[in-house]
Amino acid sequence: MINHMTMLGFQMQEEEDFLQLANYAYEHGTLMQTQQGAYVRLEAGGGAELWLQLNSEGVAIGMHPHFTGAGLMEIGIEAEVLREDANELDGTFYARAGADPGKPGEGLYSFVFDLPDRDRYGPLGQPFLRHVQLAAFAHELNLFANEVEYEHYQLSQSLTAQIVPAHHFVSTGLNDQGGEAVSTAVFSGTVLRSGWVKNELSGSYFQWVLVRTLGGDIDVVADERLVGEREVREGEILSGTFWLSGRLVERS
Repeated sequence: MINHMTMLGFQMQEEEDFLQLANYAYEHGTLMQTQQGAYVRLEAGGGAELWLQLNSEGVAIGMHPHFTGAGLMEIGIEAEVLREDANELDGTFYARAGADPGKPGEGLYSFVFDLPDRDRYGPLGQPFLRHVQLAAFAHELNLFANEVEYEHYQLSQSLTAQIVPAHHFVSTGLNDQGGEAVSTAVFSGTVLRSGWVKNELSGSYFQWVLVRTLGGDIDVVADERLVGEREVREGEILSGTFWLSGRLVERS
């Protein structure tokens, strides 16, 4: 079964797989102490990584995947999402792409993303401008040779009364009815670079694609079963549905 772990080549289907990988991360990862506990970062090669969470007593309470790549987006952090089921080391934020530091609340669009190392940053006042490296874990994925093929596909499927631009981003995790916000989105964009990446721990491969979309560049990762044997080529249009994991970075 495809899940967020297999999208980075980790072989994880059962609870036992999760426990074994968590133990391996604990023994071989890099420990990072924080105010409320600690993270253990396990790097599996090519940008694939796991973030194991330890509470103040050193007990594992969670583990999240992330992919560190070449993507970069300028955002305004607007607020933190407070989840009922979140632990003290989880982090989820409302953000706005293309934010102007002089105009809080304005920008291209709003979205939600998870921050795997949230407690390393301490208090984060809002709103403030930051750069984020977003990793989009593909739930569904489509590839088109060019914008013309992308538009023809939309017309043939009667997906919309109006053609959706090849560069667009729509958060599917914002709930206007008061429901819990989730870190998911639908977007499309142009392929800048791509390649198969080997997870050095499992030996399995996964697909990585750097995509330029509305608002910035995003690293897309996908289970090889979503892509098949075809090569993803520069200049193609990629679209799909995704879970978003991001890390705050300093732009060099």
